[in-house]
Amino acid sequence: MTHTEMTLDEKLELVKGMGSWHTNDLGGKIPSIHLSDGPHGLRAQGENAKSNNDSIVANCFPTACASACSFDRNLINTMAQAIATEAKTANVSVLLGPGVNMKRSPLCGRNFEYFSEDPYLAGELATAYVNGVQKQGVATSLKHFAANSQETHRMTSNSVIDERALREIYLRAFEKVVKNAKPATIMASYNLLNGKPACENSWLLTDVLRKEWGYKGLVMSDWGACVDAGACIEAGMDLEMPDSHGNHKEQILLALKEGKLREEALDTAVDHICQLVQDYKPVDKSGLKELPNEMLDENSILAEKISEESAVLLKNENVLPLNKPRKVIIVGDLAQKMRVQGGGSSHIHTRKLVNIIEAFKEEGIQTIFYRGYDSEAKDIGEVTSSDKILAEAAINGIKKELDAKSDIPILVFGGLTDNAEGEGYDRVTLSLPTNQRNLYRQLQDVTENIIYVSFGGAPYDMSDIIYAKAILGMYLGGESVARAAVRLLLGKGNPSGRLAETWPMALQDTPCYNNFGRQNNTADDVPYTESIYTGYRYYDSFEVPVRFPFGYGLSYTGFIYSNMDVTRNGEKVTVSVDITNIGNVKGKEAVLVFVKNSSCELIRANRELRGFDKVELEPGETKRVSVDLDDRAFEVYDVNAGAYVTIPGKYDIEISKYIGNVILSKPIEIEKENVHNSLHNSEYDIKELSSYQRDLAATANRFTRDDFEKIYGESISDFTNVGPGHFTAKNSLSQMAPYSSKARFWLRFGKVATRVMTGKSINDPEARMMYEGISEGNIDSVCNQSGGIVSAKTIQNIIAQANKEESR
Repeated sequence: MTHTEMTLDEKLELVKGMGSWHTNDLGGKIPSIHLSDGPHGLRAQGENAKSNNDSIVANCFPTACASACSFDRNLINTMAQAIATEAKTANVSVLLGPGVNMKRSPLCGRNFEYFSEDPYLAGELATAYVNGVQKQGVATSLKHFAANSQETHRMTSNSVIDERALREIYLRAFEKVVKNAKPATIMASYNLLNGKPACENSWLLTDVLRKEWGYKGLVMSDWGACVDAGACIEAGMDLEMPDSHGNHKEQILLALKEGKLREEALDTAVDHICQLVQDYKPVDKSGLKELPNEMLDENSILAEKISEESAVLLKNENVLPLNKPRKVIIVGDLAQKMRVQGGGSSHIHTRKLVNIIEAFKEEGIQTIFYRGYDSEAKDIGEVTSSDKILAEAAINGIKKELDAKSDIPILVFGGLTDNAEGEGYDRVTLSLPTNQRNLYRQLQDVTENIIYVSFGGAPYDMSDIIYAKAILGMYLGGESVARAAVRLLLGKGNPSGRLAETWPMALQDTPCYNNFGRQNNTADDVPYTESIYTGYRYYDSFEVPVRFPFGYGLSYTGFIYSNMDVTRNGEKVTVSVDITNIGNVKGKEAVLVFVKNSSCELIRANRELRGFDKVELEPGETKRVSVDLDDRAFEVYDVNAGAYVTIPGKYDIEISKYIGNVILSKPIEIEKENVHNSLHNSEYDIKELSSYQRDLAATANRFTRDDFEKIYGESISDFTNVGPGHFTAKNSLSQMAPYSSKARFWLRFGKVATRVMTGKSINDPEARMMYEGISEGNIDSVCNQSGGIVSAKTIQNIIAQANKEESR
């Protein structure tokens, strides 16, 4: 069916979802397809679901923050195929993932869903994911397009980014996936980009995505991101999700009547939806189905393998692997109440998890367990009496073993809890919860002979636990992470993960410090003042010390590199090297290739990841590995020319253990047209900027607003400054609350409703995400997703009162 066979009313029905998770079937005239959250598993819900975890049982694979550390395209592809198989079996047609937003700050509450701080790595892994899912006949939805790098005010914030940084950092991963994997759908994000909502941003959705990149698929909104439906469709968005229950119908009709929406744009959206439905309609029309246990068993084993190969050994003073212990002491509530995934829309309903204690017992090893801290406690910034009791019990138990001169291994399990990070809100500190810090400081006074196993979706301050003899990072490793961790601790597996992001020393060291999640309710601009200097590009270029650098990771074996060769075939540059396993155990090695940039007057990172591969080697085995460099390895984006251009000069091709730790290097001379003169600005010579940065090293400031405005090219002051007379349905209840008693009433009502609907404390991650959506989300979304509790007339009255107009 196409737009030519539909009435106008049918077109208006089709461009909005049907319920929360389906496309519209126009009363049975066309198939309806089921869209489901991912990306590390299937979170498929029926339309009557009441909570996040009210979904079918499925496998929870390692989250993107973990699987990215594998640096293994094949592993990601295999995982994606398994998730797609579950989706197809359940009659789900579209998986909402993967997420390729950049990790601008370790504080982002949703970082666990994203691959990396590096666009090349994120783009390569996401390409493998999309190809894997779509190979099985299931569609993907690449998200969140674009520059959606924080959760604070995520529906109203305005990402202000200079175009070069936008192109090279924040759009690059999306571009790679669109061109190399052709995702069936793309999800436009909540935030504004340079003053324009992503769903209404024709430059983003049409000029860049479709005209420049040649994208042919469907663009949908993030859930509740479409407010002005007519403007969204005109800009290039096709499908509004979820169902807006007719609230936007008159809006679209008015836009057509006034000429703000071309009928051609509406017809194009309709055809994109029809094409998606035709390509991915399920063969079985019986609706959502449960998954068979045989499939769940098989994929649980795969999840364990992926978790094992994604784990990062961060420290090892010759204490790992453990030498066949008869008994171990286990400390930490996270060993018992496993945290295997993040909270929010990607939370998978799993079968009962095996925890660390049970995993050790499966290996025939006795355990002595002490909670040490309460992982579900709200962090109030001080040690409570119950915290003291739990910590004291652990310390006293360990002292008894030490007094008995026992050599029993002491294993401590800790990290970020569900209360610390989750979708809908950002962290406010890099610190661990207070009760854990209290325990670790006391442990240090007793013994340093501990092995620490880390969980969490993002880096945190490790200063309280860095004294441990060994540190194994598991991130959020999925439902089988306990078995994977125990295998690695016992030496039945060999850690081969590398960090896909930098772990900083302190929050003040991060490049976007003071410009992340700090906006208020009257101005929601988020200036990306660090420009291209995200993640390792910043730390490496300005010699800022870090706890663990990008690409870092140890092994139980050793590798040597030799016979490096760099060849050129036209534009293609290939790096080849021999790798030998010189240890006594089999292991995998990630081969990282960085390009050290040529000296020039441009603002440019010192070096950048431009290629990688992974190889498995038996003891004594040698293999030759060849890595093709990224096609943009020697380019920058010239804003005036509107294109990438090659920068001539002498570059160094570096094979490194991690960034800056160069094993082998070869120079290469690049001769091509020079970059546009507009990029040559002596005021921002890289050396001058580096010196300027060092002068500010002891302060809380990094790149100032004034500095950024020179790069951005214009003033960025108050793009989204709002107040009486300017409020619309795109604003939140919190923004209008100072001026509207009605808004304040609905905020109070929302808090009560959240507790009633979830049955949980407002501090619970699921409840907190829901309430943040009510209080900080656009008021149009609150109306559309309230189930009729908040009517269109109610929000009109709230807006009118906040604008000091006469209530309707």
